[in-house]
Amino acid sequence: MLRTIQKDPAADFASALSPDGTTYAISKGGEAEIHIRLLSLSGGSDREFTVKGSPSNAYSVDWSSDGKAFYVGSSSPQGRTLLYVDLKGNAHVLWQFKGRGGDIWGVPSPDGHYLAILDHAFNHNVWMLEGF
Repeated sequence: MLRTIQKDPAADFASALSPDGTTYAISKGGEAEIHIRLLSLSGGSDREFTVKGSPSNAYSVDWSSDGKAFYVGSSSPQGRTLLYVDLKGNAHVLWQFKGRGGDIWGVPSPDGHYLAILDHAFNHNVWMLEGF
């Protein structure tokens, strides 16, 4: 079943297809709390939940290999956090970086034994040379 959703063109969204292909997860960035909307692609009902105690601004949403949870990368003025979030919205911090930087992602291996984490920091040094 194909789905159509209305999307604000100015907003950032994180999304992912479930491992079994029956559910599409989507989360709008820039919100005060992280909400994950689950859209059924198999004729079932849609649902939405709020990630409990979450920092704001979801950058990434990736399903766990077994389809029972998500790896959610989020950002706040304090830094970036990678969360493990179950389908009820319970979140556990897996990785945290305090300071400025870009997106953070967690992508599981197909067998669920490994997790690839993308995180990077912005670090700038300025040097001024005179008489060079």
